[in-house]
Amino acid sequence: TPPRASEVHEFPSQHTPQEDCARGGLQTFTIADPTSPGGERPFVRVAELAALKRNGARVHLVLGERHISLINHLGVVYCIDSVCYHAGGNLAVGDIEEVDGRACLTCPWHLYKVTLETGEKLYGATRFNDAGELVPDGIKSAGVRQRVHEVQERPDGWYVRLKLAGSVESDKYATRKHSAGDGKVVIRG
Repeated sequence: TPPRASEVHEFPSQHTPQEDCARGGLQTFTIADPTSPGGERPFVRVAELAALKRNGARVHLVLGERHISLINHLGVVYCIDSVCYHAGGNLAVGDIEEVDGRACLTCPWHLYKVTLETGEKLYGATRFNDAGELVPDGIKSAGVRQRVHEVQERPDGWYVRLKLAGSVESDKYATRKHSAGDGKVVIRG
């Protein structure tokens, strides 16, 4: 069996985390980010299955020191850094919309569109036509700006493996104290 996260819990009631989640209460906890002897991070259990059961459900948490969010969009659960790469906005609470056939989070601060699947920033491009007028030129990608992580659904819950190879712009905000959840898991469903 894969390693389980060590958890520090603070609960608003005397119920278990699962009972609080089922009752609509907030769970708050921090999860350790273990690494295997070979250096690869294992999958870590981060949420009950019920927490991400319905479309639009979100779980915001800290894994190791990294602020991440799991988001159910149309039955697919994605994991992405919670804080926007651009200016530290709370990206993970943004609206989800389809942009050129791709599910994107919209940052509430500057309305940047970030794909849930790859972390690419999408934008509406423009160009000058032959008459010298500025005209739309479709949706383009500015490349990966937001780090995404691996998610697995297992019989006993949702698991995440942080993918931290290379450098991604969202890294600069991913461990800041002011980011989504402020060191706690928040389940919105």
